[in-house]
Amino acid sequence: MKKTASSKLQTISGAKDAITQTDPIWNQVLKGFYKIGQVYGFLRVETPILEDSQLYRNFVKDSTQAEIETIPVQLGNHNYSVRPSLLPSVLRAYAQKKTDELEPLSKWLYLGNVIKGSSESGWNSDYEYGLETLGVFNHLTESQTIAASWQLVQHLGLTDATLEINAIGDSACQQAYESVLKPYLKDNEFSLCENCLEQLRTRPFNVLRCENESCQAVVASAPTVLDFLDEANHKHFTSILEALDELQIPYQLNPSLACREGFSKTNVIIRYRNGKEAVILGQAGYHDELLKNLGGKGLSGFGFNGSFLALKQAMEMASIVVEPETDTEVFLVPLGDLAAKKSLRLFRDLIAEDVKVYDHFGTAGVKNQLKQAELSKSPIALIMGQKEAMDEMVILRDVKSGMQELFSYDKIVVEVKKRLGH
Repeated sequence: MKKTASSKLQTISGAKDAITQTDPIWNQVLKGFYKIGQVYGFLRVETPILEDSQLYRNFVKDSTQAEIETIPVQLGNHNYSVRPSLLPSVLRAYAQKKTDELEPLSKWLYLGNVIKGSSESGWNSDYEYGLETLGVFNHLTESQTIAASWQLVQHLGLTDATLEINAIGDSACQQAYESVLKPYLKDNEFSLCENCLEQLRTRPFNVLRCENESCQAVVASAPTVLDFLDEANHKHFTSILEALDELQIPYQLNPSLACREGFSKTNVIIRYRNGKEAVILGQAGYHDELLKNLGGKGLSGFGFNGSFLALKQAMEMASIVVEPETDTEVFLVPLGDLAAKKSLRLFRDLIAEDVKVYDHFGTAGVKNQLKQAELSKSPIALIMGQKEAMDEMVILRDVKSGMQELFSYDKIVVEVKKRLGH
């Protein structure tokens, strides 16, 4: 029988793997996000990767957006969709669970894989993240959400990023502004690109988002939405800017900034530029109208969301080098089969005392393992050969100085904790 060569298994087109071992930037981004989210009091929420397809139809209800295209999945007689974004799921969960009746304020952190694109252009995976404040809150809590988002970018080394901010008000302010913006854009339609001409018929605000140079030139001379804010919205925006000043967060007031539809009142975008290349790291706004679309009438939400892939791309553009991170206090060096078996018990006893241990039980010689201990920046190496294993003894080596001492097994854990300052 003729053998056929088996095809190699590959990730599907558009999908991406995140491997922190070989790509330490991923580890830096994930750890930084969790750390900063925790500091600012955000709690993690998880939502399903499959949602009822109706969720995405409701999400853009009463808006000019085309229906969100998703990958359909049929289970039994019901139609589901693979999530193209986490925000609809997060807002759905808040409204559905009536979380506002349990706690007046919720601060949620979320992240996970999403699949974006269309059947025509193709599908691509992304890793979305977000910080969402929900319930009853004021401009100070809102400013802290912006601060947390800005702190993440700074923590990752993107110190040249810029934070742009604007206020587009509530729906009444936006309608008043569009009644002036639309005629202005109509008078300059010959300078607009085809996409903006389409947006002019649906949502003129989207013309403000166009990166085309000729469109930007038209927008630069357009009336600004700030002139159409009522007293309450103007006061709110002034309070936000004062809070950011107090937090010493640098910002650029951008009267032409408008985030995607559904993001009302305060609009924020964090952008990283390197020459002519620019990456949007995330954007923020109020999500009250989106919550209303999902059945959460009278609920309020303000959040920042973005893409981990965009953060990673910006870090690569900025030539930020991230060394593989090790968080090891003790490096075990077992020599021989008996020592390796005994080291299993030693590993168990150390981690029971919250000591961080590197547990490689390979066949490398003592020199190679001690070299690995140095590279891991472990302060202590515990060496156990055949004789030490039989005598219930352990050699403690100070990795930096090279000094070694012999301890009985029953005293080694106490000695390690003392040297580590536990």
